[in-house]
Amino acid sequence: MTTRALILTAMLAASSARASVWDSFGFGARATAMGNAQAAAGEDFTAVYYNPGALAGAEEPEVGTGFDLLSPSLTVDRDRAADPKAPTDRLPGTNLGVHLGLVFPLGALIGNRLAIGAGLYVPALEVTRVDGVEPERPHFYRYEALPDKLVLALGLAGDLHERVSVGLGFQFLGDLQGRANVELDLLTQRFVRKTLKVDVGATGALTAGLLVRPLDGLRLAFSFRDELELDYTLAINTVISNTGRLLVDINGVSLYTPQQFTWGVAWDPLPSLTLTTDIIWARWSRAPDPAAHFEVSLDGEPLGFGALEVESAPVRLGAQDTVSPHVGLEWRTTDSLALRAGYAFVPTPLPAQTERNNHIDSDAHQLGLGLAFRVRNPIALKHAPLTIELSGQMTVLEWRRMEKRSDDDPVGDYGAGGTLWRGALTLRHAFY
Repeated sequence: MTTRALILTAMLAASSARASVWDSFGFGARATAMGNAQAAAGEDFTAVYYNPGALAGAEEPEVGTGFDLLSPSLTVDRDRAADPKAPTDRLPGTNLGVHLGLVFPLGALIGNRLAIGAGLYVPALEVTRVDGVEPERPHFYRYEALPDKLVLALGLAGDLHERVSVGLGFQFLGDLQGRANVELDLLTQRFVRKTLKVDVGATGALTAGLLVRPLDGLRLAFSFRDELELDYTLAINTVISNTGRLLVDINGVSLYTPQQFTWGVAWDPLPSLTLTTDIIWARWSRAPDPAAHFEVSLDGEPLGFGALEVESAPVRLGAQDTVSPHVGLEWRTTDSLALRAGYAFVPTPLPAQTERNNHIDSDAHQLGLGLAFRVRNPIALKHAPLTIELSGQMTVLEWRRMEKRSDDDPVGDYGAGGTLWRGALTLRHAFY
């Protein structure tokens, strides 16, 4: 039971995933295609994430749903043959998720000057995975368990002026606290007592946004998203009759999303064309130690030796803030068809891994393409048409060398990089 309990704690230890699937790839097919540059260009429920202030522009209720497919193709190429005792590589796998959203103006009685919105991303295979990865094991820091993170956002927006809108909202994530008590009698080889308690709570992070329309066809935006993280604590108390007591406390922070400030501009040089750009400052320098913190205490007095305490050393991540540019365009060729494209450069917050830790990351180039078309609603022909949006995205991680200071490092020097492919489908329906 003790072994199983320790395995359980390892499974609940720190995940390598940082940021959220929306931060890295986009919320909905439109954002995925347009380089994630949506702070000033949000026109639908996705504004609840990109800029809550833009929700106030909704003129009618709208709901949407869709699917996201992520297929990573990442590689770690070691310079020397693998040492049998060296940690193996940990590479992310293909995953599928579902996104949902809605925006709802609060009625004609107040002139539709207020609106509420909600957005949700649900991993299809794992609702929220907190997966333990040793810091020494080569793994991709920002992409390991990224698709396995449930994301929920709520927002409220209002018009301060016909050309100025503001909004507030929250993003939510759970936290985990647990305790296991085990008492084992070695003489009879049975458990005298075994209990397990796990409490799952929720924590929120503030979001805020401002949208200004100084001229027709020009929109300026600012948005803020506070940092969000999953805190976990797991304590295991094992009593072995007439032998001693083993206490194991595990705690840490996982699924970390950095604090972000975004400045955005959207411009319509033609009625059929929208150009948009975002500049995102992500405060990765505040990122916590990504490793699980272990404290082990052994009371061996019944066996004739004193107490023994062992504590894991903290990991110095050395992350730095990043500034990433995002650009996108949308060309509405007809009333029923729009073509989209976008690009983003996302610099890495991490230094080269020259010591024993192997949190792999590198600068990323993101290219997106997509289209949207409207069709008659087959269920309600007399009502608004359906908007079907499709997008494809390629994220290329630059090849990066990791050269170790010590020749005795078990992993040794290596290079890492690759491509992440993402496809998205979104169905939107407005009620008017």
